[in-house]
Amino acid sequence: MSNPYSFTTEDRWLTMGDGVRLSCTLAVPIPKQTDEKFPILLEYRPYRKDDSFYNYIQPTIHYLVRRGFIVANVDIRGTGSSEGVLIEREYTSQELDDGELVVELLARDPRSNGRVGMHGLSWTAFNSLMMATLRHPPALRAIFAAHGSEDLYKNDIHFMDGILHQDEYILSVDHENALPAPLQYIMDEKWIKERFTARPWIDVYLEHQLDGEFWQKHSIKYAYENFTLPAYLLAGFYDGYKDFAMNIYENARKASSKIKVVVGPFVHAMPDASHRNPGPGYDGKAEMVRWFNHWLKDNDETNDIMDEPDITLFMRTSLTTGAYRYESEWPITRRKIQRMFISSGKKLIEKIGEDTAAMSDIDTLEYRPWVGFEGGEWWGSATIDQRPFDEYCLVYDSDLVDNTIEIAGYVDVSLQVSATAPLAHWFVRLEDVDIDGQVWFVTGAALNGAQRTIPSTFLEPNHPYTIKLQLHFTTWTFFPGHRIRVAISNAMYPAFWPSPFSMNTSLYLDPLTTFIDLPTIPGLLPISAPPPPPFTQKQIEPEYIFSEAFSGGRPSKAEKFDIVSHRTLIYEQLSYELLPNGCFISALMAENFTVSRTDPADQKWTTHARQVYVFDVNGYLSIDDIPIKDEDESVYPNLDLSARRHFELRTDLTFYSDRDYFYVNLKRQLFHPDGTANSSTITFEFNGKHKRQFQ
Repeated sequence: MSNPYSFTTEDRWLTMGDGVRLSCTLAVPIPKQTDEKFPILLEYRPYRKDDSFYNYIQPTIHYLVRRGFIVANVDIRGTGSSEGVLIEREYTSQELDDGELVVELLARDPRSNGRVGMHGLSWTAFNSLMMATLRHPPALRAIFAAHGSEDLYKNDIHFMDGILHQDEYILSVDHENALPAPLQYIMDEKWIKERFTARPWIDVYLEHQLDGEFWQKHSIKYAYENFTLPAYLLAGFYDGYKDFAMNIYENARKASSKIKVVVGPFVHAMPDASHRNPGPGYDGKAEMVRWFNHWLKDNDETNDIMDEPDITLFMRTSLTTGAYRYESEWPITRRKIQRMFISSGKKLIEKIGEDTAAMSDIDTLEYRPWVGFEGGEWWGSATIDQRPFDEYCLVYDSDLVDNTIEIAGYVDVSLQVSATAPLAHWFVRLEDVDIDGQVWFVTGAALNGAQRTIPSTFLEPNHPYTIKLQLHFTTWTFFPGHRIRVAISNAMYPAFWPSPFSMNTSLYLDPLTTFIDLPTIPGLLPISAPPPPPFTQKQIEPEYIFSEAFSGGRPSKAEKFDIVSHRTLIYEQLSYELLPNGCFISALMAENFTVSRTDPADQKWTTHARQVYVFDVNGYLSIDDIPIKDEDESVYPNLDLSARRHFELRTDLTFYSDRDYFYVNLKRQLFHPDGTANSSTITFEFNGKHKRQFQ
């Protein structure tokens, strides 16, 4: 980049209508011309911009401000450095009310041109979408949202596909929200009341186990007609939110002035995080600049982003290979639906004869609630061989593929099923069996059997039902010599909490009711496709690949252990941060899933989080230079702590179930609140109990 802007950084308060002040950090370009004004780009989230997230957000801040944007990071009310009582859950009306005023106050800054863009991934994608659809503050002119959601019930992490889900985020967000505010870390009665003794969010969500007003109020799928702002939407095949971009495009494109969609080989990160993504990335920050240059600046002389087709898809040829391609329409008009029938003999066939059409064989599956580790922690994260999972599934294979088959979109599935119990879940995975016999996950989806109707109702045991599933958005290429596989199970643990009844389920192989529809795309295979979109070939500039010298950790752990009565799954991650002010932070997140082999209702999720803060850790050139104690879970630096202020927050959360109830037991402890080893411990305990609601 030629002639980048120099910039200054400042902290300021944004005062809300009730007097509560939100903490805002601004990076402001130094004008090159008299009276030069700049648009503002806002990220608004609860992830502690001044300590836990500080190192993470710096590359984005530097990239954007040096290209002529005022960059604003704001901590949500009651989180991080902001004042106020901790919000009671994600995406509250209070969060959006404050967000409207935040946009207005930022736009009044005399250095601003009065135009604001919201951007970010995950939480900041969610609230960017909500602000653009449900609130419309006048100064908000465009958004850039990566890995967001249009449906807070089925397309978020609490009840994925309508089934209860638990993972480390549930622990980590609750744990960090209990910390005192940086940078003073005052631990007084006000902090204890407003944050430390807050009800855990998991307990709130268990009051709302079914879809309804609680989830729908801020789900933008119910307000597509209000989605009028221009939006750049980025989704990833290896992320849990892969559907949102195409769903919004298909339903809101007529209302919006412009929606641009990219679906690529991304995990829950931006495309330029190439060390995390399995396939080829590109400079996602450069795309953000192109987008906001057009919508927020007056001097954008190039209009190339508006001349490009709306849709860019990465057409996968494996888990790590493929090619980007423009599509000018959705649905793709040249798409053809290829129906394949789930048939007797564990076959997936394209044509049925008269004899087959008259038959209706039945395949039966024993419910094993502990299977599914290889399926990943959420849809899309599975990148290992699926054969160990498939051993416990109903599996149907096609003949060897003769001609290359390319698919793009949603795979529709129809199944006629029954269960010997009043509640069962069904999981369907589309897979690719390669020439070596290895099995690779392509896409999948789940259905809570009670949610086949609205309102939810239990199953009548042994009664056949025809259920419909739409597998999550995908692209894939099945090559000659491979086989197409459909795998069906009633569990995928630990991604989905098991249903509580022992049972068998049956699949009726009636070709009128049991089949899959593949969205095939003929005529433009990767080997003959036009050149890829130019923006996907632009890699991030070397000067913006920031050193990760001050962030580190131990390799993540994911292990499986089997004994006669139980299966145990262990996940663990340990990270370290060193901030410019000499604050060392370690964060340990550990999970232990235990599932009974004899009683499906007997499940337990035991979690453990520790966060250690040590101050005055100065003089180190990298996080790797700081010695770490091997004992005590390696969370403490091997330094003299007697002369340094330090404290530790520990959270232990146990979630378990029986046939009728879910139980939540939480214990928070803060050690050394005054920085000395002899100081007392602050403790908060919470216990919750919730009747299972068709889960």
